Amino acid sequence: MKSRALIFIVLLGLAAVLIGWFYESRLRERIERAELVVPDDIDYFLTGLHLRAMNERGKLDYEFRSRRLEHRRLTDTSDIEQPALEIYRDGDRWQVDANRGEFRHRDNRLDLEQQVVMRRLGARPLRLESDSARFEPDLDRLSVVGSVVLVSDDAEIRADSAEFDLEAGVYRLDKTRAVYRDDDQG
Repeated sequence: MKSRALIFIVLLGLAAVLIGWFYESRLRERIERAELVVPDDIDYFLTGLHLRAMNERGKLDYEFRSRRLEHRRLTDTSDIEQPALEIYRDGDRWQVDANRGEFRHRDNRLDLEQQVVMRRLGARPLRLESDSARFEPDLDRLSVVGSVVLVSDDAEIRADSAEFDLEAGVYRLDKTRAVYRDDDQG
């Protein structure tokens, strides 16, 4: 009789240990998972965004891509993760990339920040690097406030700011320092 009672107590103890271990592992799993914190002013978010905008003539004006966009309803702005923009103009195509951006819906303005790289593709390639830039589609303008470096096949230009009128093809640079290369004089 004593051996049955001893076996029963051992089995009961073993069952208690197993139940405790199972409960603790489930509790630990819940604690280790981070709670998803959603701010109360975000009314929607988009992932894998690809937007195409047409001009009044029905031609492709620009394309916009982003890994993630979060719209904040209180400020009517969107925070953008890794925005990429392609702007199409007669004879020119611009490609603009940045680490983050903010779109102001009321002003129809895209502010780009952190490692902004703009490239004019085509026959006359140009590369522009800056910490920030602004694209205003209604004004057909791309502007940079702050230091900017432009690199082309035959020049490197540093400026304190720049403005690109994309429709007219007029570029204005302020306080420039330039180095030109004449590769034909070998």
